[in-house]
Amino acid sequence: MASQAPSGYRWGLCAVIALQCLLILAFIYRGLSAPGLFGPRLPAVQGETLWLESHGALHQFDAAGQRLQQIPLRELKISDSPTSLQFTQEQVAWVHDESRVVRCDLQQRQCLPVELAGLDTRRGYRWVRVSADESEITVSDASEHRVLVYRRDPITARYTLARTEAQGMRFPNQTLQVGDALWVANTNRHQIVQLRTGPDGKTVRQQHPIAHPDLRPGRAFPFAMAQDPRGQLWVLVASVDMQNADLLMMGPQLQPERVIPLAPKQDPNAIALFQQHMLLTDMSNFLVRRLDLHGRVLGPFGDAAFQAELTTARNQASWSRRMPALLLGSVAVLMLVALWLAWKAGELRQLRGAAWRADPEDSPQDETGPAPVTTTAAKEAAAAAFAGAATPIPPGRVTMVKALPGSTRTRRRLLLATSALALLVMGALLYWIWPMFYQHDCAPGTACPVWLPYGLAVLALVPMILPLVLWRRLKALETIRIGTDGQQVQARVGNKRYQAPAHQVTCTRQQLLIGLGVVPLRLNGEALFDEALLRRDFIHRLPQMQMHNSPWSAGLLGHWWKHGGWQGRAIVIGFGALCALLAWLMVGLLVLRGLSAWLTTLL
Repeated sequence: MASQAPSGYRWGLCAVIALQCLLILAFIYRGLSAPGLFGPRLPAVQGETLWLESHGALHQFDAAGQRLQQIPLRELKISDSPTSLQFTQEQVAWVHDESRVVRCDLQQRQCLPVELAGLDTRRGYRWVRVSADESEITVSDASEHRVLVYRRDPITARYTLARTEAQGMRFPNQTLQVGDALWVANTNRHQIVQLRTGPDGKTVRQQHPIAHPDLRPGRAFPFAMAQDPRGQLWVLVASVDMQNADLLMMGPQLQPERVIPLAPKQDPNAIALFQQHMLLTDMSNFLVRRLDLHGRVLGPFGDAAFQAELTTARNQASWSRRMPALLLGSVAVLMLVALWLAWKAGELRQLRGAAWRADPEDSPQDETGPAPVTTTAAKEAAAAAFAGAATPIPPGRVTMVKALPGSTRTRRRLLLATSALALLVMGALLYWIWPMFYQHDCAPGTACPVWLPYGLAVLALVPMILPLVLWRRLKALETIRIGTDGQQVQARVGNKRYQAPAHQVTCTRQQLLIGLGVVPLRLNGEALFDEALLRRDFIHRLPQMQMHNSPWSAGLLGHWWKHGGWQGRAIVIGFGALCALLAWLMVGLLVLRGLSAWLTTLL
């Protein structure tokens, strides 16, 4: 006979679950494959024009701010998040992309990696500066706390490491070549370092702190700088999270002079001198601001078409930032819809399971019939008759019921699949987070211990112990043995054994409660035993056993209070105290929030 077609509610439930899966997959795909929306950054001057990277492309502008051309990054086969950009010729750009230094011919739309010995292949932030004749490359390797200087061999045209500047360096950022001196923004040492080569060939260092009383609290990390025609150095000084930087002006001798006020929410990420103006790129707010050499804001940089693109990209970025909240909210709403559909489709009724035996109070009584008997023999006979047995089980005979072999096989396979998926996700997260241990200090000026990333990797694998425990638990459920002689109840779950008189045992729809022990009879409504055999050889032999046939009440707390001894009562009291404490905290938080809002309104 053909199976009955699923109801409309069941079809709706399947559709909602499929929609939830599609939403989650779409969000993951968007986060992994779609390009990120970065605002203007990496300004680079080339002759009388300015280049910068913004919303996935390189843009070239003339002195008036009119865009001359636009080159998508995908045409150059570089990622959407390069960390350095510099031009040595009209159509030749040097870019640090992921872990490589590449030389790009923009006219040919071709980027070739440059082999530099000693650079780690791990992802990290690096600033690259190339001399005008491309004979020298300076790489500020922030995560390794060093500055590397490479020189080109005139015969082989290969770049070899000439020297390494690591003494006193802590997350060095942008470099600036001024005469014969190399200036380095030594970020986590809160200083600008001048490096010169002395007559003896050794490096001479001069440190210039950037401390100034007008810097906002927490602004102590210099990372970008530009020199104006008067010899003054303009430095961006960020907070510990490298955001919302202040603009500090230092004199020709690199002594801090004054702080140029910026908008509180402004988040500049780079600075460049172009046509007697300072340009501040703001990647977060999708702006390029122009300042004169006295620090006065002149207005945005770029033509109307570029500003319109920035507005569109800003809106897209704001939607992208809202996407996780929208995803979680939509999944939560769909979960409520799925719960209602599951209730209407009857799926929830399957989770509770059927009652083990009918409640005598619910059975119709014959008022003319004899009064119910209460002797033990009569109860045994009634139980056997109710179970449909041909002959009653003699008192004192031990009957045992075993769990069905393979009853948890499907759950174990699902657990194995989800554990493998969780392990892959954890590995991907560790691969993404690992470079951050080298790109940040654990405290200002204090490096993270070498063992910390490995310790956190081991700690991240600790949750994988839970699937192993659940696997062993599911395997143990297939070895459950329950026996009775009509008076006593014994059960074995794995290596644990439980025993108690039958009148002190509570049977619910899902489990058997023996003292403080819990013996599962069903797993979310799914049978672990041959239920007909369980009723005949166990449940109906014990009319004195406490039964909780309510679909939802587990009877656990009541059983622990009555038959769990002092330990059971302590557990019940502790659980009640915890619930009361949580309720008190929630009420207290609501009251404090109301008082805070009232005081804010009053003030």
